[in-house]
Amino acid sequence: MANATKLLAHKAEKLRDRLKIAQGELNKIASTGEKMDGNTSMNEEEEFLDALKEEMPEVFKNIESNFHQLE
Repeated sequence: MANATKLLAHKAEKLRDRLKIAQGELNKIASTGEKMDGNTSMNEEEEFLDALKEEMPEVFKNIESNFHQLE
């Protein structure tokens, strides 16, 4: 049982590290989207930025939830 607990803790730590990296990359995407807002040349770009603004808060909420579950 102790060995299984150690293995699960190790896996949780690896997942936490991967989640931190993903969160950092998603922050970069969100930041770039904010910088691009109003500087689009195509309809598709504007639609992408609108979707990004709409969905990123939910993504970050889910990331925080995952951090809490890992703890």
